[in-house]
Amino acid sequence: MRPLVFDIQRFSIHDGPGIRTVLFFKGCNLECPWCQNPESIALKQEVAYYPERCIDSRDCAVSCSNNAISFEDGFHIDREICVKCEECTVTCFSEAIRIIGKEYRAEELMHEILRDLDYYKASGGGVTFSGGEPTLHIDFLYEMLVLCKSHGIHTNIETNGYFSWDKF
Repeated sequence: MRPLVFDIQRFSIHDGPGIRTVLFFKGCNLECPWCQNPESIALKQEVAYYPERCIDSRDCAVSCSNNAISFEDGFHIDREICVKCEECTVTCFSEAIRIIGKEYRAEELMHEILRDLDYYKASGGGVTFSGGEPTLHIDFLYEMLVLCKSHGIHTNIETNGYFSWDKF
């Protein structure tokens, strides 16, 4: 299984030395009430709705072939019948509806990382793996670390520290 990445933050200056790209993995083995990335906790894709962005076109409801979106008594997604097909996100031009979590192969994610290689070289930066908890995906994380090192890219891991030290 490939892990889900819910965000790729470019030009970060707070997650290690230099200019960095931060990769946020979905899935966490803790459920801290103060979590700064609550969308990262679940290991599965989720549908997010941002009401402040909604322009009330209702195209999302029309495009949903499962009729999972309704506007009776305000906006509502029936998460029991939503299959996360992303039809609604394509028609939502204001990006009020988003799918949180995208699967990447290691080569695809490395392609995203290499887009910022010049910034890393110029600033002494690199890549920070965050989340969620990146060590939940230890085999994939290891593969990414090896790929980064093969390109001379500095790496950091932001972790809650709750993982198997033997595997690490």
